[in-house]
Amino acid sequence: MPHHYRCPVCATRSRPYWTRAGAEEHGRAHRRRYHGGDHPFGERIVHAPYRRPRRAEVIAALIALVFLAVSLGRLLV
Repeated sequence: MPHHYRCPVCATRSRPYWTRAGAEEHGRAHRRRYHGGDHPFGERIVHAPYRRPRRAEVIAALIALVFLAVSLGRLLV
């Protein structure tokens, strides 16, 4: 499940990371760059809720699967 780093001082949220460690590393880099290494009050790693895939994402995945099936079918014949 994705995680985000949130900095309330800058009012920013990181891109989603699939691991908590990824979000924590983003937080360390953010602190070094924007806060001189200090921990802003209220910063945190938040667990992003699951979201259903968008229709375009499902369609793209299905198209990729069809191409893969056709490619494997040609290799087996």
